[in-house]
Amino acid sequence: MENVNFSVSKFYTYSGPNFYIDRAAIVFNLFIDEKSKDATIFNAEVTKRFPATAEKFPAETKDLFAMTLLHVSKLDLNLFLNRYAVISDDQEWTVAIEYLDEKVSKECIYFTCDWFLAIANGTEFNFEKEFETLQKRFDKSLFGGPTIYSLVEAGVIRDIPVHYLYEENQFQWGYGKKQRRGRSTIFHTDGIKDTEFTTYKDMCGDFLELCGFPTPKGFTCYTDEEITEAVTEIGFPCVIKPVNGHKGQGVTTGIESMPEAMKAFKNTIKVAEEGGVAFEGALVQQQIYGYDHRILTIGGTYVACLKRVPAFVKGNGKDTVKQLIDADNELEIRADTARSPLCKIKLDEDMHDYLKLQGLTPDYIPAEAEEIVLRRVANISAGGVSYNVTKEMHPDNVLMAENIAKFLNVTALGIDVLAGDITKSWKEGNFGIIEINAGPGVFMHLAPAFGGSVDVPGEIMRHFFTVNPKKGSRIPIVVGNFLTNKFIDGVNSILQLARLNNMEFGSVRKDGVYFNTDFFNDNTHDENCKMLFRNPRLDFAMIEHNKDDIHDYGMWHWGHDMVILDSPNYAEKILERDLLPDGIKVEITEGEKGIYKILLTRNEKHIHLANVANKELVDDALLEILKPYLLELLNKY
Repeated sequence: MENVNFSVSKFYTYSGPNFYIDRAAIVFNLFIDEKSKDATIFNAEVTKRFPATAEKFPAETKDLFAMTLLHVSKLDLNLFLNRYAVISDDQEWTVAIEYLDEKVSKECIYFTCDWFLAIANGTEFNFEKEFETLQKRFDKSLFGGPTIYSLVEAGVIRDIPVHYLYEENQFQWGYGKKQRRGRSTIFHTDGIKDTEFTTYKDMCGDFLELCGFPTPKGFTCYTDEEITEAVTEIGFPCVIKPVNGHKGQGVTTGIESMPEAMKAFKNTIKVAEEGGVAFEGALVQQQIYGYDHRILTIGGTYVACLKRVPAFVKGNGKDTVKQLIDADNELEIRADTARSPLCKIKLDEDMHDYLKLQGLTPDYIPAEAEEIVLRRVANISAGGVSYNVTKEMHPDNVLMAENIAKFLNVTALGIDVLAGDITKSWKEGNFGIIEINAGPGVFMHLAPAFGGSVDVPGEIMRHFFTVNPKKGSRIPIVVGNFLTNKFIDGVNSILQLARLNNMEFGSVRKDGVYFNTDFFNDNTHDENCKMLFRNPRLDFAMIEHNKDDIHDYGMWHWGHDMVILDSPNYAEKILERDLLPDGIKVEITEGEKGIYKILLTRNEKHIHLANVANKELVDDALLEILKPYLLELLNKY
């Protein structure tokens, strides 16, 4: 066969539903020459890599390309991408596919194109290497963080609208007055001083001690002399860690001598310098022995507990510690991706030092079943192993966690404790709170190595949006393809009268964004929609979408409760597609002798039909007809 040609071009992205699909999409043109339009030439390779494609293997290459691209875009991480469309465009095809990160999605498109070219032309293509590169790119993307991805996914699978706000570098779940904005597990409703307070480990320790909760005695130090005094006062063994640290970085436990203490202190300074943050002191604490646990509360309620043990290897009598680490790192559970439960075990300086303390080196060969602990700290980011022990918590420990949380205005609170046995009450001793954290990671609870999952992202969505997240995250939305200022202001008057002018009504009109009847600003259509729904006081939204806006910018918002269509063209008819269940469709058509017909439909059943003598009377007639339905909408959410 002569060499065949594929090419992709004319990329365009939509941040929300659009003409092609009802989700954010990247759209591009696909050229396939005549010699490769038959999809069967790709069958063997594609089905080998993605067996699911064999169930409904397309006959034409254009459809196979889009289907395969969707599988590639999931990156073997089970990402929630499910929608695509293929539309004829003269000699080429227009492909639209749901996406998360624009750059990563483009690379997936080029990857799939290059792979298909290689298959068709019989040339080499290093699928594994290139696919791994894509996965790493996603890990470094905005959505690659396991906690933020799981929170975005938790919203999407519950039909909660989720958008990224580029100007603010944070996400928004929900619309208007129902919204929550944030990054990771810190949200705009959290108290900024309480969130900041938890970053100061020394002050948190004083607070916990004041409340009568078990926490090790400690001192904050800035100099070698202060370290010497603090260690002398506390005694050995002790722990030294950064006052403003995270993820176990710079933490040294089990210190048994002054030289070790000095080295640990220097390490806290080094970690701050390498992280580009100011050194705010080192905390010297008594050493407490026991297993590391992360207790989690959401909205002040206990939801999860994870037991973490330091990275370890188990001997087989023939392999060295290094070889055992390498073998462990090859396990799927340690894939070290945005969706894997565990990270890789890294053989670094800290590990060398800890092995040395045990009289070992990486070349040591452990006996059969001999366990070698590799680190002092149990953090997952440091290779630690996680066990879900949520149901094993003693009731006293649950109450303790909730009592701590009630003092802090934060959504998610992580409480790190060392305990010999979490099934025993903290009052029995051998139990100490090491630190508390606002904005804790939650993916570790969703995907522990052992013991089953706790759907913490789902708990956060339920906390924010009540027992019905889909309804609890939305406000009423009315859209149309021809909405006059007179009609929009009339709707506003009806609603304000019903609420005694105690509401925020927002609209996107031909000339920009309005709040109540006041002009606010004008930008591109999608930016106008974003401004509208970003308003944290917004009660009700009306938007005019015309053909050009739909083609050029999409609709930004997911779904609407009422659509008003006045002789719509092909593009404007897609507004029907995104009508929510039980929504109302209003159709305005011109009949004989200039008579206009207004037809209301709900669930494909006619609920109202009226005739109007001329076009000038349509707005007044509409307001009269729609009044009860608008009031119904006002109370829907």
